[in-house]
Amino acid sequence: MGIFGDDKKQDERIAALEGHVRTLTETVQAVQADLARGHIAILELRAKTDEKVSAADVDPAIAKLNKDLGQAREKLDKASAAASESWAELQGGVRDSFEKLRTSVQQSYDRIKKG
Repeated sequence: MGIFGDDKKQDERIAALEGHVRTLTETVQAVQADLARGHIAILELRAKTDEKVSAADVDPAIAKLNKDLGQAREKLDKASAAASESWAELQGGVRDSFEKLRTSVQQSYDRIKKG
């Protein structure tokens, strides 16, 4: 007999927790990769400090990034408001928002790098 007197319910809770731990592990690994990319970008920028960067090259990328950050914040606010709904559904929405933000940051970096 399980802790809660219901083996099936206990197994479901354990499976949900295991899924969450796996997702958190994947997220941490993605953040580590993003941090490494960010560090590389900083090093590249340091190496190019003597070169001039046109505001026209940087401003559009920053404007798009700010727009994407705003959209991500809105989605996170909606996700917070939906906390009474299914926890797994909430986490999926947040994870999707961060993935879109991560992709947008990478695209902005790529555009700056090409510029």
